[in-house]
Amino acid sequence: MEQLFVIILTGLVIVAFVLIYRNREEAEANLGYKIVGYYLLGAFTFRLNEYALPVGFVVFLLFFRPAKNVKAKQHSAYLGLAFYLLQLIVPYMEEYIYEYPREVAASSSNIYEVQFTNDWTVIKDHMQIDPNAHLENFHAQYQKDGEIERLSYNVVSRSAEGFILYDIDYLAKTKEYSIQRTKVGDQWGQFDRTVFASRFFEVLDQAQVRKLSAQSGDEWNYLISDGEMNSYAVKKSNKYRIQEEEIIEITNDELPIKGYYITTCKRPQLLEETVTSSGSARSHSCEQQVDYFFDLQKEDH
Repeated sequence: MEQLFVIILTGLVIVAFVLIYRNREEAEANLGYKIVGYYLLGAFTFRLNEYALPVGFVVFLLFFRPAKNVKAKQHSAYLGLAFYLLQLIVPYMEEYIYEYPREVAASSSNIYEVQFTNDWTVIKDHMQIDPNAHLENFHAQYQKDGEIERLSYNVVSRSAEGFILYDIDYLAKTKEYSIQRTKVGDQWGQFDRTVFASRFFEVLDQAQVRKLSAQSGDEWNYLISDGEMNSYAVKKSNKYRIQEEEIIEITNDELPIKGYYITTCKRPQLLEETVTSSGSARSHSCEQQVDYFFDLQKEDH
């Protein structure tokens, strides 16, 4: 995007030089060089800390009184000033365009029918997200019949320019995903502890959300995961491992374990949310909680 702006601005400046030269008032030796010189004077800045001051244009106003082709030289200096102003505006324009939300159609408005891997592939290709991006803070809220009320998650990718955060939210009214991306710097503390987004959605498709969801009652169902590799040794809990299409109970004799988890429940309560410069960590508690683990590792006693 930055290179595109540079090419466009360079082309506009060249066109402006040609127009200024063609509309000169009279013949003058080396006028082309002088037009460029006045432009460079108008664009010249002096940087004071993070501020760039248009010192060159002020010097032009105070000390330069051209005798020939006055308008051409004034226009060149003003063109330099315009370039200075564009240098201030362009970064904000780039940031706005970069972060402006994009929409992608969802495969279904019913979570039991959503093709998670397919939807992720469409989002990834549309936004040109690194295939090795990691997932965090997955949260789904849906009715007993599967109709989605809320579906949101974060995806973090690593690039040459630092980490990029993607906020992905399902829009119930339009049945689309809204994706907003933000550059978040060169640090993201939990990145190496979180699951590949592609792996997470593969597991959801294999396990099937319907099988993970409570079928009793008329309340909302919730499906939650922070995406992090966690140690687990809770004996008084309902716990299972997802092994491809199979869901197998985890016994207390197998504890402690370590793996990625997916929690399903009713009425979740956010117990704690810790926000740091590198992201956020959440802990939940909820009724009828069931914990599902995948990609398990055995913990040493």
